[in-house]
Amino acid sequence: MSALSCALALLSGVIGAGFASGREIAHFFSSHGVYAPLSMLLACLTLAALFCRLPAQMERAGVRTLDGLCRVRFGNRLGRVCAALFFLLAAVTGGAMLAACGELTALLLPVRPAYELGLCFALVLGTLLAARGLQGLALPGALLCVILPILMVKLLQQPSGEACFAPASHVVRAGANGIVYGALNAAMLAGMSGLLLGRSPKERRKAALLFALLFGALLALSVAALSRHRQAAFSQALPFVALCQMLGRRGYVLCALSMFCAAFSTLCAMLAGMMRMLPPKRRVLLSSGCCLLFALCGFGTLVERGYPVLGALCAALLGLLCLPLHQVSSSCK
Repeated sequence: MSALSCALALLSGVIGAGFASGREIAHFFSSHGVYAPLSMLLACLTLAALFCRLPAQMERAGVRTLDGLCRVRFGNRLGRVCAALFFLLAAVTGGAMLAACGELTALLLPVRPAYELGLCFALVLGTLLAARGLQGLALPGALLCVILPILMVKLLQQPSGEACFAPASHVVRAGANGIVYGALNAAMLAGMSGLLLGRSPKERRKAALLFALLFGALLALSVAALSRHRQAAFSQALPFVALCQMLGRRGYVLCALSMFCAAFSTLCAMLAGMMRMLPPKRRVLLSSGCCLLFALCGFGTLVERGYPVLGALCAALLGLLCLPLHQVSSSCK
């Protein structure tokens, strides 16, 4: 059960609004046609490997937080800057997911302050779950394992429409996209990696394997649904939202609920990661306040401008953190 909780907690962070809307599925996986399985496999392997490696590096360095590992690897000053970048990535991502929760609530509830209600509800409940650690994060992950397959199966049951040739791609590009996807998501969740330190290495490997299986199954189902309706979906900014028009009003509500759950689960993971990097007395207030501050910028602005640059930079830093440690300075712990 402990390994399952860890796997669901990781799943809750990886599957966000971009996954549930189909935007990430189309860009990183379905666009590669026959090479999509390779991209999917490498994404799962990259995520599982990094989720095993980062806690192991913390143990070797004798630290329990990401900022501690950054100071060991890069020195005190540069390490603090690198840790701040990881914190900023989590805050930007959390803010984007919080804004998405507000926007989706406004679409579902026919009341005037629906956006504000959704924002407050997601922030308060997300903070409470994040403060509970892995057990709290496992709850939205478990919900995703229920609601996403229902949506994808309903889409798979719909007529495929006009025939469409699979997009041309290259095996190297497909493989690279899978690795990049895995690295970006692992960097986003790097702050909460310390939550896995209470488990043995064997249990962490078991949790990473179980996560890879769960995520791989949801990813394969989503790619299959999108590929079946390639003609109708690939030109859309939000493919699954466009496809849910075939399901009528109930499909629209189901899609909105799945996107809300995905955005909310990632918000919880970002809050948990930020709390791990802040002083105990102020962690709850500062982490929730940072997410709320960035949420005021709006979902589109954060995703289009803030996340790509920060994500790429933190993914590169994560690669350096996972390199073998040769010396550990006790003053940096």
